[in-house]
Amino acid sequence: MNAKRAGDAGLSLIEVLVSLAIFAVIGVAGLTVLDTVARTGENTEGRLERLAEIDLSFLVIRRDLAQIAPSEVTLTENSLSFARAHGDRTRSIAYFLEGETLVRQVKTGTGSGPVDQRLLVGVSALGWRLMDRGQRWHDAWPPNAGATVGAPMAAELAIDVWQRQSVRPATVTRLMVLPAGQSQ
Repeated sequence: MNAKRAGDAGLSLIEVLVSLAIFAVIGVAGLTVLDTVARTGENTEGRLERLAEIDLSFLVIRRDLAQIAPSEVTLTENSLSFARAHGDRTRSIAYFLEGETLVRQVKTGTGSGPVDQRLLVGVSALGWRLMDRGQRWHDAWPPNAGATVGAPMAAELAIDVWQRQSVRPATVTRLMVLPAGQSQ
């Protein structure tokens, strides 16, 4: 018998099994990479959406504070209320925490009740501070009951926000210069 195979003979069973095993390993590796990329994309998208919500909330707050009327500012434990110039009239604006939602309340003064706007959901804590002309921070405004003080120079807002799949909230802090502080 001739130990040589003929040139037109097919593949042996072992050669077919080895090639199938190599193909299976490459396929599994490809699917693992694809799954990792898809999960990373989902996580990134969720985080970017959350950051956009937070940034939009701070944009609204910054715009309101840029038009603050200096004489009517009240800061209590977790609530900031003030009058905002709106043309030749003023509107009362208040920011406070209701449950786990940062709420912006607008009173128009036209006889209708206040309008509540849910600004940001998933807030576990809210902290305001205002800076006086002596560059001292206060957790309440006016700093001394019954005392006449000038307009606050700056506002600081620290919020603890829940992230998706997070064990504890992350603190986001913003410092905003108020109109009285821009002239300094």
